[in-house]
Amino acid sequence: MARTTSYKRPKNTKKTLLQMFSYLGRHKKIMAAIAVLVAVSALANIYGTYLLKPVINTYVLQKDVPGLIRMILFMGVMYAVGALACYGYNQLMVRTSQTVVKEIRADLFSHVQKLPLKYFDAHTHGELMSRFTNDVDTISEALNNSFAMTIQSFIQMTGTLVLLFVLNWRLSLIVVVGYAAMFLYIRFSAKRSTSYYTTQQAALGDVNGYIEEMVSGQKVVKVFNHEPANLRVFQAKNEALRQAGTGAQSYAATMVPAVVSISYINYAIVAVVGGLMALRGMTDIGSLSSYLVFVRQAAMPINQFTQQSNFLLAAMAGAERIFEAMRLPPEVDEGRIRLVNTRGEGVTLTACAEKTGRWAWQKPDGSRTPLRGDVRFDHVTFTYLGAARPALDDVSFSVQPGEVVALVGPSGGGKTTAASLIPRFWDVDSGRVTV
Repeated sequence: MARTTSYKRPKNTKKTLLQMFSYLGRHKKIMAAIAVLVAVSALANIYGTYLLKPVINTYVLQKDVPGLIRMILFMGVMYAVGALACYGYNQLMVRTSQTVVKEIRADLFSHVQKLPLKYFDAHTHGELMSRFTNDVDTISEALNNSFAMTIQSFIQMTGTLVLLFVLNWRLSLIVVVGYAAMFLYIRFSAKRSTSYYTTQQAALGDVNGYIEEMVSGQKVVKVFNHEPANLRVFQAKNEALRQAGTGAQSYAATMVPAVVSISYINYAIVAVVGGLMALRGMTDIGSLSSYLVFVRQAAMPINQFTQQSNFLLAAMAGAERIFEAMRLPPEVDEGRIRLVNTRGEGVTLTACAEKTGRWAWQKPDGSRTPLRGDVRFDHVTFTYLGAARPALDDVSFSVQPGEVVALVGPSGGGKTTAASLIPRFWDVDSGRVTV
């Protein structure tokens, strides 16, 4: 089967990010503490590497052993501070991310309770559950592992590039070219991976929904010998999920090897050119040693960024599906009407507690309308939202008081009473429903 390629970016990406940041904004103090600890961790690692220059020029070349020991101890303290800061922000981020995920799941559940019935007609139970499980899990994983790491990687990349220019601006021009090549490829790969990640999340929900429906109705499926038809539909849905997953991973998996290869080439060129400059007295040994360590380390935050970008892309696709559901308009409450027992006739109906066998609809203003008890479908054609063909096609029948009429699907599943279907048929394609 030929694979159709689409490079469209996710819908409402800006809205999705803003809504995600609104949840994080509920925990401003903790997020501020996390930002400080991330900055401390990143800057401590950068400054510790920069100290190689004075250590080599001042203490190693001058053979100052006591001073060298002091500087080594100081560097050890710097790296220890960075490690403690890393531990601190990881612990805070895990606690905050779980709280945010709890709030998102609670808000989604609360909003789903208010959606109109036609939404549940157009979406399977499994597809809806996928938003609570798979999509929320991708957000949780991204917040736990990727969010703070991405910020730290950005600080390290920026700080490393600044110090590279401070140490030797000539060699830094070569590094900038390598950086540009890395980011161009990351942009190229991410642009194509994003659309596949969005399709993958939707396909995963579709497969989950279909499996849930088939498992819950397995007895009916076996009674009507519908297994081969169900298997064909499942194979088609499973193949769509495989194609989307393959497309997403094919591009995303090449990010890290490409960045590593470019960084090795960049390091080799800088090492050769830097060595020639040192031989000609254009730079000192300490600066070159520190510089080469920075160049080698420069690829590490980019690698981390590219690795975490896979989780971020999947989380973005999952968050988009969740927030799309949360942005759907809720069902409007058009009033509260109760069914009550009555005495009397005509306009003199009065409500009573005992059972009289005579029922009436009681409106909020106190007026009552007798319950007649018949349901009529007159040439009704009805199609569920998103369905390819009508569920009812020019159907006419009537249900009198005391009668029960059920509609059964072609496989024997989906049996329901006509009375329970009434709320779904306010927007029929043609015909009339009378209650």
